[in-house]
Amino acid sequence: MGEVSDAEMRRLGLAASDNLIALFGMMGRLEGAEVEETAALGRHHSFPTNPMFKGVWRTNIATADVDAAIDETIAWFRARNAPYFFWWTDDATRPADLGARLIARGFISMEGAQQELAKGIVQTEAGAPVMVMSLADADPDLLARVPPGFHIEPVDTPGRLLDFKKVFVDTYQIPEWAGQAWVDATTAFGVGKSPWRMVVGYLDGEPVASNMLVIGGGVASVYAVATIPAAQRRGVGAAITLKPLLDARAEGQTHAVLFSSEDGFPVYRRLGFRDTGMKINRFLWRAS
Repeated sequence: MGEVSDAEMRRLGLAASDNLIALFGMMGRLEGAEVEETAALGRHHSFPTNPMFKGVWRTNIATADVDAAIDETIAWFRARNAPYFFWWTDDATRPADLGARLIARGFISMEGAQQELAKGIVQTEAGAPVMVMSLADADPDLLARVPPGFHIEPVDTPGRLLDFKKVFVDTYQIPEWAGQAWVDATTAFGVGKSPWRMVVGYLDGEPVASNMLVIGGGVASVYAVATIPAAQRRGVGAAITLKPLLDARAEGQTHAVLFSSEDGFPVYRRLGFRDTGMKINRFLWRAS
């Protein structure tokens, strides 16, 4: 990316949250979904059984008002019979100690939630590192450095959507219902017509890698990047990460952002992503 000012790096880092919030807005287009945003916070609730589809974000609350806001928000989700939701934080969250306050109220940090819901994803209690890359630096030659018999296909049929789910569930050891939520939401839009774009990588006809591209907040970002263990360290992960980003570059996007797992961090650095020094965290609330 060359020399980037601190202010620009912070702008791009916060754009990772903007992209995530754009994804929540996409979820808000599902039938029966709700999205609310005030000066104090934003929140969304939609039907699939997965806490990604139920959350709170962009919190800006005076310290004296935090406890009341937490109480009101829990009541909002209880009224919708939500079994759980994520409360997301980043470097712009106010108060800055919101995460500690949520934990004191029984919420679980990203590290703890991953241990419970996605044992194959390693995070720390501090949250996920936010990384950015100029898409001008993306190297298309990496798409060719894969095993013979590997190819990437768009998720444009129900069968490929189930292949996406299988890779995601198997790689990260998430509950079947959590993967099914993405099948249900994508099917509701129409396979191949959802506002997020999914791809699956196949090796000798078997699904081995997944990725989901979201364009929003002025940047491109990837989610659900997964490669099954048997296909790792063979160039597959690099290819499945870069192909959608190169497509985004061809459409005029200039920067990619993501928040990384601990295992993914060195891989993304090799692809050209830079650490912003910022974190995104999420705190899981569960109905008792």
